[in-house]
Amino acid sequence: MDTLVKPTITSLTVLFALALGAPAFAQAQRPAANAQASQAGPGSVSQPDNTTASYGDWTYRCQQGVGTRVCEMVQTLVTNQGQRAPVALIAIGRPSRNEPYKLVIQVAPNVTLGNNAGVRAALGEKDEGTLAPFQRCLPGGCFGEVNLTEDLLKRWRAYSEAGQLRYLDAAGRPVALPFSFRGFAAAADALAREP
Repeated sequence: MDTLVKPTITSLTVLFALALGAPAFAQAQRPAANAQASQAGPGSVSQPDNTTASYGDWTYRCQQGVGTRVCEMVQTLVTNQGQRAPVALIAIGRPSRNEPYKLVIQVAPNVTLGNNAGVRAALGEKDEGTLAPFQRCLPGGCFGEVNLTEDLLKRWRAYSEAGQLRYLDAAGRPVALPFSFRGFAAAADALAREP
């Protein structure tokens, strides 16, 4: 059963924060950041807590905390039938410059679990894809995660056709959701420039 989806742009810090195991990052850091801003003297320039930029079908988003800045590039997939709720979310980022990039994919919790269960991110229909094994399932979705190699990032930067997310639903039926690489290279370049 193929489900048609249309990629749209939506911020996704919540997905990346959940995937990194820091769901309270924004709440825990905001009071201290606001306190620092209120202590700044007249004429001081403060940096915004959140910044967002759009690159084609990808959104680049950064969130500033006390002494740390977390950035990611994201894409949200929704159905063509006018449904506003997302059917899948894709995020790429890293908690610090010294760590590898991580691909995090969220899909509906109606999935098959077991050995080698996860979601594959593929370059088109013929590519086997990269498996992001499911790490956790919550009422809002199941999360697949995998570290991205530099070679894979290079391949994705050069790709211009539609990609596919593939997984098995709870009944064992294959699900294939197309996603877009339009703007991927520019968003990845912006992510790579982060200190």
